[in-house]
Amino acid sequence: VNLLAAKSRVASVKTITIPRLELLAATVGARLCRSVLSALQWDNVKWHYWTDSTTMLGWIQREELRSVFVDNRVEEIRNLTDPSLW
Repeated sequence: VNLLAAKSRVASVKTITIPRLELLAATVGARLCRSVLSALQWDNVKWHYWTDSTTMLGWIQREELRSVFVDNRVEEIRNLTDPSLW
């Protein structure tokens, strides 16, 4: 196992709930994974996404009405990744 890339983000000064911050982290992770996989041209590599946020997992895997903030990030995560890999 090797570390290929790392990315971080500073939390906003505005009050944001923990589940939303975890959703933002998942979005950053999905973007980073997509860029690493395309840069290395790895097409047939198995990978998985790990999180301990059951709220975020529920948002990604279920179809239901959510806020605009959550919907936008969930759609981006779904476009970048396969929800079954979470």
